[in-house]
Formats: sequence, structure tokens, C-alpha cells
Amino acid sequence: MTVSVREGAISSTLLLKRLRSGSHKNAAYTAFREVGRVIRTVQLLRYLSDAPLRGRVTAATNKVEAFNGFSDWARFGQRSKTTGSLPPASARTRF
Repeated sequence: MTVSVREGAISSTLLLKRLRSGSHKNAAYTAFREVGRVIRTVQLLRYLSDAPLRGRVTAATNKVEAFNGFSDWARFGQRSKTTGSLPPASARTRF
């Protein structure tokens, strides 16, 4: 695709129009969908086989969730979730 656009065999506008159509009969759409599936599968297998990676992902997820809990607590007046003076225990971790 890149070479075709670079060489002028197809315009980038036409290529994007074909990809946006979402037609399952379009060969480019099908090829990019399959490449996406392969990439997702490789990443999933990497995640499952790499314990340190799982640990980093879990730590990052926990940090984000703690921030979201703190953010909900800080906006308590807008959502009426919390009326106490302290954030939830999950949000009391260090960032």
C-alpha cells in the first residue's frame, strides 16, 4: 500500500475511501483486518508468556485506577458519590 501511494499507482484519498467503506469484499480492508488480528494475537501471547510484562501492566493499571478513584472523590460535588472528607482507600496510594 505504501509503495503504491508513493509511486502514484493509487492516491491516498482513494485508498482511505476504500478502507472507510468497510466492505468485506475489499481486499485492502480484509488484509488490514487480518494484519490487525495477527498483531493482537502476538501481543496477547507476549503478555501471557512474560511475567515481568504482566507485572508492569498490572502496576500501571492499578495506578490509573487509583487516580480515577481519587478523581471521582475530588469531583464529589458534581457526581454526589462521596460526602466524606477522605478519598477512598484505593485512591490513597502515592502517584
